[in-house]
Amino acid sequence: MIITKEQIRTDLYQAYYDARANKRGTLAQINFEIFLEHQLEDLIRILANRTYEPLPPYCFITFDPVQREVYASQFRDRVVQHMLFNYLAPFYEPLLIYDTYSCRKGKGTLFGIERYQHHLRSVTDNFTREAWVLYIDLSGFFMSIDRQLVKDTIMNRVIARYDRRSPDGRRWGEILDPDFIYFLLSCQLDSNPSEGCIRVGNPSDWEGIPKRKCMKYSPEGHGIVIGDLDSQLFSNVLLDIYDQWVKRCLKIRHYGHYVDDIYHMHESKEFLLDNLPAMEEYLEENLHVKVNRDKFRLLPASAANQFLGAYIRPYYTVPRKRTINKFWKVMGEIEIQALSQDITREELLQMRARINSYLGLLAHYRSFNIRRDFISRPALYRYFCFGKSYKKVILRPEYGGTVRPSHIYIPFRDENMLSYLDDPHAPFPPQGTEYLRPMQETIPFPVPISLTV
Repeated sequence: MIITKEQIRTDLYQAYYDARANKRGTLAQINFEIFLEHQLEDLIRILANRTYEPLPPYCFITFDPVQREVYASQFRDRVVQHMLFNYLAPFYEPLLIYDTYSCRKGKGTLFGIERYQHHLRSVTDNFTREAWVLYIDLSGFFMSIDRQLVKDTIMNRVIARYDRRSPDGRRWGEILDPDFIYFLLSCQLDSNPSEGCIRVGNPSDWEGIPKRKCMKYSPEGHGIVIGDLDSQLFSNVLLDIYDQWVKRCLKIRHYGHYVDDIYHMHESKEFLLDNLPAMEEYLEENLHVKVNRDKFRLLPASAANQFLGAYIRPYYTVPRKRTINKFWKVMGEIEIQALSQDITREELLQMRARINSYLGLLAHYRSFNIRRDFISRPALYRYFCFGKSYKKVILRPEYGGTVRPSHIYIPFRDENMLSYLDDPHAPFPPQGTEYLRPMQETIPFPVPISLTV
């Protein structure tokens, strides 16, 4: 297939709709949409003429959970990235192993946790025998990826399967234009994004960042940015080389990874130890990446209970302490804000969104007591109602919410809050008033919950 300008137009408009999903309120998307037709038609022209070049990305440092350098492409370039992703993701989806969890439709961290628990039960015969888990982490993975290797791997697969049938019955040669895909890959991978990038934040933010996590110090031709959609796909493409070797040559059934967090499960400790040097050698020779020896772990299955931020028990999972402490900190900030007398509706909606984002995450774990203790705060009764399972909060009717029978609705009076503020350790609501739920002792600000793992 030789792609036409009309096909580029169709694919680019679809890519724009994908890129703007959940981004309609951002300043970058609004600025792009003001001159939408002009922006897209300009992209169509330069893509058809093969003169497209990405704009300088924004570079900044994040500190949660660790110090990390992140590059954010401008919205115009994110549209093109979605276009390339829409070409390659359907092509690679049937080729990747089932236990690759990142950046795949229907999968993610929660799916990875469930699959890890499944493998753990399977390799131990439902926890009736001992097994071993080998964890490896790749040192500075994104900053050490060989960009030319990624391009060659993708193009070799595209050309090799040119006459193969796609899931919809058509030949891949009727769907993909190898020359156009190579051009898009070159635009994404041939340049060093650290050159000419727009740095955001204080220059002191870059102090102390390890060189292996900084694009500036990556070897020539190595390193892809953290933050772009295509970077996740490129990492899956590269690690698929190792995945196929582990499955076909080492015959390890219980294996999976989320980006560079890789686990291998086997009944024999000696088998994993004997094959570890071969794993390191294969990764270095064929993928040009190294194993981080500081994060190497070999644990019995009875002790291998942490993966992707969750503590995994035989038949249930609990959130890690860091997640609980972050939720505690957020709820403390929200409770202070709720004590204010002049909260706008926009602020209430932001408070609700912050709370529900954590509740939605924690609802997947065994965490009812955590959710209940952090949410049942008198200061929040003024504005919110809660579901009986504490999986969601809604605004009270007087602030535009709709209370259903399944929600806990507590009639609220300001004089009751004043009594509570006078004596925070007294039962709330004050005795003598009628409420729909029993009294409980509370303190004005939440405290971290001690979780035994």
